[in-house]
Amino acid sequence: MKTASAPRALAAATSALAAAVLASCGSGTFQPITIDLSKSQAAEPAEPPSVRGMTLEEKIGQLFVVAGSGVFLNDEAPAFKELARQVSVNRVGGVIWFRSNVYETAVLNQRLQRLAKIPLLVSSDLEAGAGMRFGDVTWGAWAMALAATGDPALAERRARATAAEARAIGIAQIFAPVADVNVNADNPVINVRSFGEDPADVSRFVTATVKGLESGGALATLKHFPGHGDTAVDSHRSLPVLPVGRDRLDAVELVPFRAGIAAGVRSIMVAHVSLPALDPTPAPPLNELPKEAEVTVPASEIETKATLPATLSAPVVTELLRNQLGFTGLVVTDSMRMNGVAAYFVPGEAAVRALLAGVDMILMSPDTDGAIQAVVAAVKAGRISEKRINETVDRILAEKKRLGLFESREPDLAAISKAVGAPETEALEAEIARRSLTLVRGETGVLPLKKEAKLLSLVVSDEATSKGPAGVLTAELKGRVPGLKSLRLDPRSTADDVTAAVDAAKDADVLLVSLFVRTRSGQGPIAVPEAAKAVIPRLLELGRPVVAVSFGSPYLLRDFPALPTYVCAWGTQDVMQAAAVRALFGEAGFEGKLPITIPGVARRGDGITLPLR
Repeated sequence: MKTASAPRALAAATSALAAAVLASCGSGTFQPITIDLSKSQAAEPAEPPSVRGMTLEEKIGQLFVVAGSGVFLNDEAPAFKELARQVSVNRVGGVIWFRSNVYETAVLNQRLQRLAKIPLLVSSDLEAGAGMRFGDVTWGAWAMALAATGDPALAERRARATAAEARAIGIAQIFAPVADVNVNADNPVINVRSFGEDPADVSRFVTATVKGLESGGALATLKHFPGHGDTAVDSHRSLPVLPVGRDRLDAVELVPFRAGIAAGVRSIMVAHVSLPALDPTPAPPLNELPKEAEVTVPASEIETKATLPATLSAPVVTELLRNQLGFTGLVVTDSMRMNGVAAYFVPGEAAVRALLAGVDMILMSPDTDGAIQAVVAAVKAGRISEKRINETVDRILAEKKRLGLFESREPDLAAISKAVGAPETEALEAEIARRSLTLVRGETGVLPLKKEAKLLSLVVSDEATSKGPAGVLTAELKGRVPGLKSLRLDPRSTADDVTAAVDAAKDADVLLVSLFVRTRSGQGPIAVPEAAKAVIPRLLELGRPVVAVSFGSPYLLRDFPALPTYVCAWGTQDVMQAAAVRALFGEAGFEGKLPITIPGVARRGDGITLPLR
């Protein structure tokens, strides 16, 4: 990428920010500072600075990553002021972007990089392609959909495209792939984000994704070490306990991480998961949740008998990951706002313990100012050696150099319109969606659907929102069935709504039940709304063909084992909705195979191949 020069207009505008930028001090009050933002602090040195020439505070700032959303922000917007303060004053080493837009994020990356003395390592969770965080490009299929195709080459192609798009926007570190082996059907947070339940298969797709991301110029990050796939607790809400020994870890959880390390991955994210067999150190919860915690939950939900989360455990990070698995790259925490750590340690102590455990990067501290001050104090008191800080900063600077950030840190805004959302990338996402559709069960003679049939579309959503999740599905159905009748059930639905759905079904030839019930970070257990649990058995009693499509968790068939036709579409994404409708009407075939077991009803590898007619 070619670095754009700083235009005078931007320099003049950003200079107005200087007087408003505030620095936090230890007492919790703010002191005004003066920063000359009329000139870029980024001198674009070809080589990283020596840690010996950096102050202790500058070095410790490099260990922290702060979060933002890439939307338009005026220079005087509080969100931009805070990001600018973290970059200019705390000298943080990175920024992670959440729900964003392409150009706004690229411009923000440009503005923030110009404030940074040392280039920022900008990151984002792009597990399902750039559209997972950028609303103006296609949101692609989840990892489990890729695995359902059986083709790791698709994963590598998609990863390479994702990396190219990310680098064009100014993102160099991608928090993917998910290396968790989803062996627990009740897992509320991993689920379709995993490539499946078989360690060897997961390893094949992890390896392909690492190769694709790295060849595309991005820093791949395996997550969530040492494995979050066999938990029934979401670490956003509390601290999951994984009560397994080393033999089991070696046979299941660690297999994809070993494969990713062998493939050359240079970054690994550690999970907030308790492993008593590896580290029995107790982790009693705080008396109350900090106000900065990511999710508010009842006190009764917080695990009281857990041991240290892996994020803060030297036996997990230093002994297992570094010494035994031989990983020498960057180790990053999962978000420190999650209750899996935030409910047990205040931000400063959590950061100190993470560094003592062997972590390099502190992601999203609930209190970055306080955490930095705590680490500075720990070094000055001798609790953390400055040698340990220097080693971590050396790793971070070396990675920034390898990624070319000292030569070219800013995105090339003129190149974005060609590099992001390209037709070939859109076509690839459509191909993945089409090839992943899995017909788990199929009643003879029901598929493909006939356009002349009277079709009732019943959308089941686990979200009580005014805006339904099935916009593309409904539009695609209406384009084929002009007389389509559509209804929706969600957590607000009543017994009268159930009766209305049954009555409407009596006038239909075919009933299409679309299950938009999915994993969402922090929501808790994945649950079908009670109204849907009540209505589906009654629909089956009518004797009409019922076709169910899961646009979310594939495990929902456990709730309705009598369903005769069941399709896994793996996610709510628009591209999945469009692909499912085409397959249902015979305009495309069904090719996918289950990469997981649906306990009691379907085995890994099941899937009816239904060719295009």
